[in-house]
Amino acid sequence: MPTATVNGANLNYSVRGAGSPALLIHGFQSSLFTWKPVVDFFAGHFQTFTIDLRGHGDSDRPPGPYSIQQFSDDVAAFLNFLGLEKITLAGHSMGGRTALMFTLQHPERVRQLILIGASGAAPKGEYETRFRTLQKVAEEEGIEAVMAHPLVTSHIPKSYLEGPGGEEYRRHYLKNTPQSYRDAGAALFTMPDLTGRLGEIGVPAWFCVGENEAPGIVAFSEQCERDIPNCTRSVIPGCGHFPMQDNTSGFLSELENFLAKTPVA
Repeated sequence: MPTATVNGANLNYSVRGAGSPALLIHGFQSSLFTWKPVVDFFAGHFQTFTIDLRGHGDSDRPPGPYSIQQFSDDVAAFLNFLGLEKITLAGHSMGGRTALMFTLQHPERVRQLILIGASGAAPKGEYETRFRTLQKVAEEEGIEAVMAHPLVTSHIPKSYLEGPGGEEYRRHYLKNTPQSYRDAGAALFTMPDLTGRLGEIGVPAWFCVGENEAPGIVAFSEQCERDIPNCTRSVIPGCGHFPMQDNTSGFLSELENFLAKTPVA
């Protein structure tokens, strides 16, 4: 796959399809692999770019800690590298945090905003405890121990635990290191609270959330629906944090409805 050199790091990316550009940003300790079930759909509508953020996948792992601001700056530099002025921007989980910050800071560069299982502030309560627990496991026992931990196995799609999909997931996940886990985790814990700025988002937005998602994320999706002037919210049945994998057809059906209502010229 090609690489883009941005802000001192080589970022791995892929491109498929033609037309108006879209960029898909993965979540914490994931990679562009997370978009595999739906990338063909996106490529049928857009020239679709998927990217490995710094510290993830096959991109460089320069010393951290990282921040959501840094990821957002990398997205801006990536678009400049490719000569892309305006995009449809999609983000899952930590990628949704990045997409939210980028849209607030560069509204002129976003046509549509797609948030999937995203949050608008640093994790708190049980959500924060989960991340810090796994970070400690990564540092003391390694990434394989993280993969086997109940806080992970109860959270990820079944397809990541069994069959051919499980082996592919394992191969991608083991590219992470305790250091990259710590560096990327810092981005979550230091994220500024953006929840009071949702009304500034002027582009059409779609927030997708699984019906079994964490309560804090569900609450944030409801706030986005209220506060973003042109926001559609979809609850995907039979899934949690990974609707693209757990209910691909349901996810794509709702996404297609959103795109039909907000066509890109």
